[in-house]
Amino acid sequence: MDITTKERLKAERQLRKWGVEKTDIESFEFMKRYTPHPDRHSRENLYGPGLLILHLRNGSDCPCVLHARHDPTSIVRYLVAEGIRLANLDTPAVQMPPAKAVRREYRRPSLYMFWHTIVFLLLLAGGLYCATRSDWGWGALVAAPLLAGAIYWLYLLQTRFCYVALDGESLHVCSTGREVTLPLSKMLKVNFDFAREANFTHVMEVLDTDLRYRLFYIGRTPRTQLRRIVTALRRSGIDATCSLNDEKRHYEDVYHLH
Repeated sequence: MDITTKERLKAERQLRKWGVEKTDIESFEFMKRYTPHPDRHSRENLYGPGLLILHLRNGSDCPCVLHARHDPTSIVRYLVAEGIRLANLDTPAVQMPPAKAVRREYRRPSLYMFWHTIVFLLLLAGGLYCATRSDWGWGALVAAPLLAGAIYWLYLLQTRFCYVALDGESLHVCSTGREVTLPLSKMLKVNFDFAREANFTHVMEVLDTDLRYRLFYIGRTPRTQLRRIVTALRRSGIDATCSLNDEKRHYEDVYHLH
């Protein structure tokens, strides 16, 4: 696979920070939990999005958490371009979908989203009110942070409160005023897991056929429907997995139902 010079430099710089040379790597796993201990609640086990496990030639593992600042796309593309095997890629056989697949939305109401909407509206109304007060010299100074806060809260509403819809050709990630369409034919790997923030409960990771990594917060998708979505994606030939624990409500939760 061809990668740009910028991607190569980013990946090599990050590997040096981890103290790993490319010649030391036997294979790697991506978008998979790292659970070296049988106790699933062990603090040494790693959960959540962006998990990269480097299997070294000396028999040890180097688990890493890739955040957006690490540019996961560049690192994965670099490893594949260097001939390092993605060990946890399990592409199922394609099963033919119905001739006319009906779009199905998987969503639930969110009280947390309701409160975020209230905050957004209050900030927007306050900012507009202050900006239009021509007889108040400080109006513009007060309006600026209020409107900036409204823009930030709108960003949260569009990116942190998503739900999933499926039809026969695409997976759609929908939120307030925003819909991202991902063609099934361009998707290589999908994984559902907990977010690392307790307020935004679960996420969807997507790796497309060009090895581009994308992360979506899909807290408005019912957890009870995730395995059904996984089944539908696997029928389309996508390596889809669901890593959520049934007895956990969020990432840090350790309670048991029994």
